[in-house]
Amino acid sequence: MDQPKSPTAIAVPEGRARVLLLGAVISMTAVSHASQQLFLPAVPVIAEEFGISLGLTQVATTVSMVCMAVAMLFYGPLSDKFGRKPVMFAGAAGFLTGSLIAASATSIEMLLLGRLLQAVGGAAGFVVGRAIVRDLYGAERSAGVLGTMTMVIVAAPMAAVVIGGALTDYVGWRAVFVLTLALGLGSTLLLWRFVPSGLRGTLASPSVGTLVRGYGRLLRSPLFIGFAGQGAVSVGSFMAFMGVAPYLMHEVLRRPAIEFGVYFALVTVVFMLSNFAGGRLSRHVGIERMVAFGGLVATLGTFAGMTWFGIAGLGIAVLFLTSTVASIGNGLSMPNNQAGALNVIPELAGTASGGAAFLQTLSGAIFIQIAAILTSDSGWPLFAAMLTASTLSFVFGMIPFLLRGRQPRA
Repeated sequence: MDQPKSPTAIAVPEGRARVLLLGAVISMTAVSHASQQLFLPAVPVIAEEFGISLGLTQVATTVSMVCMAVAMLFYGPLSDKFGRKPVMFAGAAGFLTGSLIAASATSIEMLLLGRLLQAVGGAAGFVVGRAIVRDLYGAERSAGVLGTMTMVIVAAPMAAVVIGGALTDYVGWRAVFVLTLALGLGSTLLLWRFVPSGLRGTLASPSVGTLVRGYGRLLRSPLFIGFAGQGAVSVGSFMAFMGVAPYLMHEVLRRPAIEFGVYFALVTVVFMLSNFAGGRLSRHVGIERMVAFGGLVATLGTFAGMTWFGIAGLGIAVLFLTSTVASIGNGLSMPNNQAGALNVIPELAGTASGGAAFLQTLSGAIFIQIAAILTSDSGWPLFAAMLTASTLSFVFGMIPFLLRGRQPRA
């Protein structure tokens, strides 16, 4: 019986064509993530216009995040069966429809529907985009490309918060969704023009049973557990810091909000540069070594920061330097744990992308919630959450490092 063709059979475009292809994939992923942050500055204004509580308006954010996480589980297997490009188009259609509904919303229920469709549709860009990169570039080369993709994904929300605030103040909150609609249309046109149509997985059927079996195969692989597990928990350190550090800066250190924004932007830039470096270094030292090394850097850096905090107390230097070192370690490992997870079973690259993305989203939500619930003026809960996440990232990162060369990937 003939073996199914691997989805990696499509030749990698060169020169300008390759740049445009990557631009198409990255743009849809970045627009999806930026749409979450563009909305945040408009929340108080929307609550006032609809005459409802701020908490009820925030449900729009919570619902969209939950729906995005769940949708990530399904896009991967569907793209393994029907092909990457059609599923990306289906997601884009949902995103555009949601943006249009939200922009014209006359009630909070209509706005919730629009945000839900935005989130479910936008999840396709993140999941299928990574699968496309793996299809075209293979195991080792994809780490470098994923590092570049992560840089853009991280930068997009940073700019989105500023742009969303400016649009809300000077144009109106509906302009936020008009912008996402325009950006989504541009990304969809790029997808139609430059993403190859021949990328197709090998799943026999997109049924629930096939989905369960696919995830079952991945969860039985120690390599997938190691790569995907590290990718999930490493996000926890970043999310815990992002959720609690603003409170400590404002309530304990009595520093203005803009100061936190400046320092946080610097941490984010370091994370982006580390992502870029991690993707490039893996081609020389291997992705298994990079995930272990990144986890070690994050753990040692966070432990040193926690010790410094215990001796000297809370301060701006200990708060942001600890986060910076942790970001260096997580940045070095992230493109490599993503590439590794997608390469464990090549014909399930889309499924693996969806599973890994779901775990990342879930882990981030758990760590930020725990850190927020336990937070106090002392700062100990934040450092404990960051050290826990960093230590777990090292533990998970050691699994593929110890198994390198001992277990087949398919």
